[in-house]
Amino acid sequence: MSEDEDPKGFEQFERFLEEWSRRDFLKKTGGAAAYMAFLAGGLEWLEACGGGSNSGGGTAKKGGHVVEGNFSDIRTLNSMLSSDTASNQVIGLMFDGLTNQKKDGTVIPALAESWKTSADGMTYTFKLRSGLKWSDGQPITADDVKFTYSLAQDDAYKAFASPRRGDLSKYIKSIDTPDPQTVVMNMTQVFAPFLASHGQYGILPKHVLGTMDATALNTADFNSAPSVTNGAFKFVRWDKGAQVTMARNDNYWAGAAYLDQWIYKVLPDSVAVTNQLKTGEIDIGPVDPGQYDNIKTTDSVTLTEFPVPSFTFYAYQLDPSKPAGPLFQDQAVRQALLYALDRQSMVNAIFFNHGVVADSVMPPTSWAHIKPQTQYPFDKNKAGSLLDGAGWAMGSDGIRAKNGMKLKFTMITNAGNKQRESCLTYMQQAWKAIGVDATPSLIQFPQLVSQIVSIRTFDMFLVGFNWSVDPDEAPLFHSRNAAPGGFNGAHFKNDQVDSLLDQALGTLDQNKRKQLYAQFQEIMAEQVPSPILVFNTGIWGVNKRVQNTDFGTFSQYQFRPWNHTVWVTDGK
Repeated sequence: MSEDEDPKGFEQFERFLEEWSRRDFLKKTGGAAAYMAFLAGGLEWLEACGGGSNSGGGTAKKGGHVVEGNFSDIRTLNSMLSSDTASNQVIGLMFDGLTNQKKDGTVIPALAESWKTSADGMTYTFKLRSGLKWSDGQPITADDVKFTYSLAQDDAYKAFASPRRGDLSKYIKSIDTPDPQTVVMNMTQVFAPFLASHGQYGILPKHVLGTMDATALNTADFNSAPSVTNGAFKFVRWDKGAQVTMARNDNYWAGAAYLDQWIYKVLPDSVAVTNQLKTGEIDIGPVDPGQYDNIKTTDSVTLTEFPVPSFTFYAYQLDPSKPAGPLFQDQAVRQALLYALDRQSMVNAIFFNHGVVADSVMPPTSWAHIKPQTQYPFDKNKAGSLLDGAGWAMGSDGIRAKNGMKLKFTMITNAGNKQRESCLTYMQQAWKAIGVDATPSLIQFPQLVSQIVSIRTFDMFLVGFNWSVDPDEAPLFHSRNAAPGGFNGAHFKNDQVDSLLDQALGTLDQNKRKQLYAQFQEIMAEQVPSPILVFNTGIWGVNKRVQNTDFGTFSQYQFRPWNHTVWVTDGK
């Protein structure tokens, strides 16, 4: 293939759509799937509007069920093991934390009716509501809270594979329970994002799990079939690969839910989610950007779109001990690969303009976001020049090599997410044009998460990440979180980045924090260990029979304080 063939692919794809009825074509194929179909024909992985509620008025009715669809199965139902939005989404229906949050990010009471922070920012005191009960009728007490946080804080549970251990073990000095309704968390130093980012973990039952050691807790039956819960719903059954069934928890502190059941249904891909929203087989689900035009005229579905603290990114294997690690140690290589991607064309053709090209590692929903001076506009010639300068010479087979090693690797993402699948297809062709052999590989989402947080034999992965209202990005980019179970599966380690992140975590002054995060973003723009492709938007569809949903920027997944108030007009 000549070096000029593939970069024209997206332009030709757009012209192709213009020649067809865009909507009819998308109905048949799905947005990103349309691009896949186009590629198969011969050419070789979010403008935002306000979030909203589905509330048509009327009197709430008791009974009935809701089916929520998604294209990813869950991995665990243990809140302190979970590291993915699919699992958190289901966990949030069954387990409340000390706090919750509104769609604008405001922290609100949940199991804790109130809290206070000491003047020096070193102590957080939570007062639990009176009369809290588990679904089995046992009281929820401060001991349950201490037990839950100890799983990621106490050295006695060091073998427990919590992705939260890196931060909580560093910053929480001790947890005191002076009485059954009071929890006092003492910090080792100021930890600015504690309340916003770490106050919402689902509280776990000490009376069920407290006798188990750390190793046993990793594989406890409770993790896939919790016998008791404290949220709006309780566990009934998990049919792996198919659905999770939950029933009303009559002991819920905020009042028993209206619904009899909430079902989380696993579907083959994002297009199937949209199709089943249209047919009424599911009631709630995220909408594939390529299917937006297809479903927006469906009378039975309400669509809402909003900015989210999320992005789609890919990450290089930076552990030099892994087979692909040596390929990506040179910053010039990492930069070259990003320069070779026409990300605006990706936004146009893959995300159908439901998103914007990323200009930083921090999403624009954050008060700390800046646009770093270093940017990566599409520049194929510069990409090639950087690789030449780094000693990666073009071989007779069209693949670059250096010291006998070819610039060849595999890229993984989760099957079923049509945007990510198409991103990998485009990246393969864009990089082939500069002498890089990158092969897409699709795996199931739970396996993808396991690769990132524990197995880590990948060459490169592409996934999305969802942030809290606080701008702290230490979970993904601090070296301490490269430990097994942590989110920093790419093994990125940079002393200056660590220092800036720690300084930002250690100050309560927002202006000072913003300055530190500005420096952090500038360094990350130069280092590009995990290039950000797109800042996404959230698009959700809700059947009009379902009332009182309230999706928004910070209430897509586990943070849904409105779960127990949802009802259905037909009572079915």
